[in-house]
Amino acid sequence: MVREARLALGREWTQSRLAAKVFSSSTRISEIERGEDPPDRELARKLEVALQLPPGSLVNLVQILSRQTVRHYVKILSRQSVRSYAKTYMHRQLEADAIHEFSSGVPGLLQTESYARGLMERGAAGSPAEIDGFVRTRLERQVVLRQPEPPWMVAVVDEAGLHRARRPNGNIHVLPAKAASVMGSFALLTLPEGKRGAYAEGFSTGNYTEDHKVVMRFQRAYDLLRQDALSTRASMELMRSIGMERDD
Repeated sequence: MVREARLALGREWTQSRLAAKVFSSSTRISEIERGEDPPDRELARKLEVALQLPPGSLVNLVQILSRQTVRHYVKILSRQSVRSYAKTYMHRQLEADAIHEFSSGVPGLLQTESYARGLMERGAAGSPAEIDGFVRTRLERQVVLRQPEPPWMVAVVDEAGLHRARRPNGNIHVLPAKAASVMGSFALLTLPEGKRGAYAEGFSTGNYTEDHKVVMRFQRAYDLLRQDALSTRASMELMRSIGMERDD
């Protein structure tokens, strides 16, 4: 719809011109036109005005996509491959406005298929068929970050975890090997209307809570880890260097 409406306005309406009209980038417009990453409701409204589309035409499509994402996620949670202790946390992930996570490896929402499979095979997560199911579920959960209005995510990752990753990616701050770390992983969710939640996971169990005192304890731990982590730019440089080492 966006592409056809833009082209209908004339040759001078390039992706760059449309991007300028809606205060976005040509790359973002290209992603929308290819169907790779839909706009959020605010950007959809701006596109409607710029492209002279009927009010609500794009916004309604975005809302439909959001409902489809919820239905798809509910189906994922009904599978046996989803641990019962994690289901509440996963439901809340879909609602969250922000996710701040610390992990000794690459967080599940940012893992590639090969990385997820390697972790599960080393952890003896089950038979090959069971591992296939776990990997499929983990990758499908990443729809959380592809929904029209995804949560803002910041991850602090232990440097040792990157040496085990084939293709680390995402918005990551690396915790240098020399810095003090913690065992396992935990995540903090910021939910609508400011409500907070915390999820901690070990080798074979996990726990989700919205108890304010417990959440704040995890928040303090996260803040200390983030304080020692590298900047985004330095983290990317380290990840590139690790990737080059693996290629060699």
